[in-house]
Amino acid sequence: MKYIHHILSMVLFIGLVSCEKNLQVDQPDFEVRLSKTTYKVGDTIRFEFFGAPDNITFYSGLPGADYRFRERTQVEGGIPKAKVITQYGGGGNQLESLRLMVSNDLEELTAEGIAQATWTDVTSQVDIATNPTIVESDYLDLSPWVDTEKPFFIAFKFVGEKDPITVPGNWIVRELQAVTELPDGSEIPVADRVNAGWSIIDVLNPASVWTIRATDVVIIGGGRNADPSEDWLITKPLYFTKVPPDTGTPIQNIGSNLLSDYSYTYTTPGTYHVAFLASNASADDYKSVVREFEITIVPE
Repeated sequence: MKYIHHILSMVLFIGLVSCEKNLQVDQPDFEVRLSKTTYKVGDTIRFEFFGAPDNITFYSGLPGADYRFRERTQVEGGIPKAKVITQYGGGGNQLESLRLMVSNDLEELTAEGIAQATWTDVTSQVDIATNPTIVESDYLDLSPWVDTEKPFFIAFKFVGEKDPITVPGNWIVRELQAVTELPDGSEIPVADRVNAGWSIIDVLNPASVWTIRATDVVIIGGGRNADPSEDWLITKPLYFTKVPPDTGTPIQNIGSNLLSDYSYTYTTPGTYHVAFLASNASADDYKSVVREFEITIVPE
């Protein structure tokens, strides 16, 4: 009995010692070499690696992939902007049947909520198509209507009138781009046609409704003497000062082959802050080093 008790005590002791022993890792041994810091658009830039870290993450310095902003969730001093690309067809000649609207007090995505909200019609401040020719507007500064403490909404409002002569026609929204322009001229994407989180609200006449397609959003307004219609296409709540932290691209992990180099190509002139984050990690420990470069890309 004493023997069994002794064995159990030893097992318990070994277990406690094992629990107290953390799996430590070494500081990564990692260096990056670059032959020069100025390249042309389209050049293949080769970064040469030395060392053997478990993991490597690459930050290109492009918007959304800048190591310096990996913990940034808020921006200040930016300009909220949006532009649209539209097309008008179906023989339509009710040229004012599509309106671009903005609001910062929409509380409910229903016909009642739309009626209760305060909307500003900004159609006259952007270029909207008047025929089947695709029209891209310039960016519109949304500062007069954006309240950084409130969600912001952009909407396309379609109003078709019943008329024996004029025709509501068909409207196609080919693109919406909402961005925050930073003081340095760079832009942070806020929303586009694909990820705008559209809500379709039919206020009058369900015969005409917005339809989301793979490459655009369309509404078929009908012909002469078509019944009156009012339909809204509204974005999700937009925040021009809240941004997701920038992220890098994992290019090596503990389960992959050890890289000796990495190549990258830039397509736009500019100055880019490039970073490689190398790390060793276990369940109990994490150590990392960062190697950073300023790279200038000039036109071809």
